[in-house]
Amino acid sequence: MRILFISQLFDPENSIKGLEFARRLKALGHEVEVVTTFPSYPGGKVYTGYKQRCKEVNIVDGIRIVRLPTFISHGTSAAKRMLSYLSFGLTASFYALFSAKKPDVIYAYYPPVIVGLTALLVGKVRDIPYVYDVQDLWPDALVATGSAKPDGRIVRWVDRCCRLVYRHASRIVVLSEGYRRALISKKVAPEKIERIFNWCDESRMQTEVSKSPETIDRSFFNILYAGNLGAAQALEHVVQAAYLVQQQDSNRVRFLFLGAGVAETALKNKAQTLGLKNVQFLPRVTVDQVGDYLAAADVLLVHLADEPVFEITIPQKTQAYLLARRPILMAVRGEASEIIRQAGAGLVVEPCQPQQLAIAAIKMSQLPSDKLQKMAECGLNFYQKNMSMENGVSCIDSLLKAVATKR
Repeated sequence: MRILFISQLFDPENSIKGLEFARRLKALGHEVEVVTTFPSYPGGKVYTGYKQRCKEVNIVDGIRIVRLPTFISHGTSAAKRMLSYLSFGLTASFYALFSAKKPDVIYAYYPPVIVGLTALLVGKVRDIPYVYDVQDLWPDALVATGSAKPDGRIVRWVDRCCRLVYRHASRIVVLSEGYRRALISKKVAPEKIERIFNWCDESRMQTEVSKSPETIDRSFFNILYAGNLGAAQALEHVVQAAYLVQQQDSNRVRFLFLGAGVAETALKNKAQTLGLKNVQFLPRVTVDQVGDYLAAADVLLVHLADEPVFEITIPQKTQAYLLARRPILMAVRGEASEIIRQAGAGLVVEPCQPQQLAIAAIKMSQLPSDKLQKMAECGLNFYQKNMSMENGVSCIDSLLKAVATKR
């Protein structure tokens, strides 16, 4: 079966469904062509070793990777980010319509809506079914992060586009039961929706400390947040929690931030203004190094803004944290918290509640090491039974085959 995989995010950028996903599909006997762009996320600059051009084609492990030019923007401007998405939609559509070999099925992954519209256009013109992978619920997520007004024209336009993509998709993959319920409420046929948990890139994650990073002082009790420093994460509340901990804990507990994003400068300024000695912003590292940082932490932190749309999501880092075999401090409402409770993998607090977060941080620092280790082992067991890449790819493989043969 020939699969056309469309995603603006792809290796060497950090993406769940990246090169390893394509390799797994190839290993199952499929011919895979990837349509993507030149890597620039999250820094907003093309990675060293790459240069934007009209088209660049590489063959990696038998997978054809086509990189196309886009407008690059990962700053605070929602308009510029949308322009980046739209430009990828334009170049990807042009290539898929006029240059790509006709596939048996299209797998549309990222960015939300735009890649769906691309798949819809190409699918209609070339008579190809498509599977749409929903990682973010638009326009709900746009409103939750302040990128759009609830009653604005942008939200109405995006909502109409989403419904159009949903209606014409052969199947829709969602990451949680909450997403499934949300799509059903939008009149999407339940039989079209398949809940498949995200996984993490297991080849890059470590379950033991192979080499403790020099930037992490392990004489402290280190609580690490790894990932995007953006509006959706509301990490200013974590900085405030660090302030409360510092008042009570004599700096034994430290909060570490590993990542980048539009809120990075504001977070650093807040930490400096509060005079925090227990907050550290780690230097950026490659995706291959992240596993060592996760393994070196005592506790791994997940935090999202207190918005209804986030109650039905499972943050992408959750799977990596579980596989890293470290206790988790989950500050997210809804389905993500239920996973941690069900697995016994850590503690759960309300989001955007610095006092609760501070209390939980101190509590975890005072737990016996065997108790923390038990949480870590429970988390790993839950991942292996429910969220492994092998399980996820097998489900997607079956889905793609069903869609392609139903034509």
